[in-house]
Amino acid sequence: MTTALEIVSEIASRYQAAVSANNSAAYASLFAADAIRLPPGGKPEYGSRAIGEAEQRDYDEAQWTIEVRPIQAMPIDEDWIYGIAETDIKLVNHSDGQARRMTANKGWLIHRDATGEWLIKRAMWNYR
Repeated sequence: MTTALEIVSEIASRYQAAVSANNSAAYASLFAADAIRLPPGGKPEYGSRAIGEAEQRDYDEAQWTIEVRPIQAMPIDEDWIYGIAETDIKLVNHSDGQARRMTANKGWLIHRDATGEWLIKRAMWNYR
């Protein structure tokens, strides 16, 4: 049987791979079709397509490289998990080559859909 932490770790691994490859299609595939992403200080993004498009805009401005560490996985029931991860981020602007580093805490509400696939339904984070 797969544990909640193993599921959050798998999501974190796929998340890290998609973002570090600057692959907005792979990133969007982590989200349910009706997902909502709540960027800090921004407006909510509705649906995996809009989330992927917003992510692509970030990649158009900078090269992203991240390292994601799952911190906690809290099962809600057999089909829902709340996961928390810490993320180290490095951005290199395409325009001037300036590099910036930051850390974010990610919160994911993860749901197992009818096919058995675990997808992010809600995503929120803060930078520190």
